[in-house]
Amino acid sequence: MTTTIVRPDMSKVLALLAAGHPTHKAAEITGWPIAHINAIINGQKGWLIDKNGRVYDPSKPQYKVQLPDDVPVDDLVWARNLLNGAPRSIQFKEATPAVSPAPAKPTAPPVVRPPAPPAKPVKGAAAIDGPLTTDLPLTCLHDHPGNVRADIGDITELAASIRAHGLLQPLTVRPHPTLSDQYQLLAGHRRAAAARAAGLERVPAVIRYDVTDAIAIEVMLVENVQRKNLNPMEKAEAVGKLRTQGYSNVRISTRTGIPEGTISGLLALLELDDASKERVRSGELGVTDAVAAVRRLRKKAREARAAGSAIQPWAWEPDHLTKTHQLAKKAAKLCVAREHNARRRIGQIACGQCWETVIRADERVVIATEQGSGS
Repeated sequence: MTTTIVRPDMSKVLALLAAGHPTHKAAEITGWPIAHINAIINGQKGWLIDKNGRVYDPSKPQYKVQLPDDVPVDDLVWARNLLNGAPRSIQFKEATPAVSPAPAKPTAPPVVRPPAPPAKPVKGAAAIDGPLTTDLPLTCLHDHPGNVRADIGDITELAASIRAHGLLQPLTVRPHPTLSDQYQLLAGHRRAAAARAAGLERVPAVIRYDVTDAIAIEVMLVENVQRKNLNPMEKAEAVGKLRTQGYSNVRISTRTGIPEGTISGLLALLELDDASKERVRSGELGVTDAVAAVRRLRKKAREARAAGSAIQPWAWEPDHLTKTHQLAKKAAKLCVAREHNARRRIGQIACGQCWETVIRADERVVIATEQGSGS
């Protein structure tokens, strides 16, 4: 048996799992959240979860898990009594059972055969019906080269939380396509970085054996969209990668939950020149204005092709009437004073009428000054 310090309430959970109760039943009996129970399982060396939520250890005889030394025998007896005689079995994908031969004589007594041992686990997708949850060394995890989020941001607070409470939500990984016994991160890049910063050596992970390159990008895109808004260009680049994998706009929308109209707009951003893409990334250029500019460019390109003329190169030019304009403050104050609250504000400063008013007033001052200096 292993030596581990176990709290009394945790002892009940471990006893229930070792006795054969599935994780949802252990949660129901003890009142513990499923996430906390999964975290306990991931902390036990060699423990895995089958498709029915029961734990097993493929390295032990009959796949029975080994309890820490501090778990009282009374707790295990209590947990077994709660089973009410229900059999405990590990649910691997089994081969089709061979048909037993018919008895030679109908009157012959049936031959009593010992039960067949559980199927030997195999590596890969054939081992467990569905994703496999286990704990992995952080040294075996590698960032996916197509990670849709280029910047993981500040992980200081997340690392402190993981240091205090551990990593309660498993990462999602797939076997590395080129490195043996290594894995690629699909979901949880920030959590993995924070776990490294917190000094963890092993982390809980869900291993997905059925993930292709296209699905890997899809998983990363969906996770980041659900957790935190991506930069518009990061989202556009991820959608573009799905398009290169053969996804239609409708399929991308269905699989990611992003509206189809938004998908078209994001793909339009990929037609921008590099400098304009950086302006969108930094927020200097709004997505709506960028998409409108791309559509105008498409129209001019069609007209140029129809006329047989060359298509002129295009780059975004920033607006003139913005907050950097010398009359921006005057225009903004005038628009507020006139209570033009329902009008569109050019450059997010003032409405067209107020811009025109301050520009004309400034023009009159300039003309009067020139006339005065001329006399």
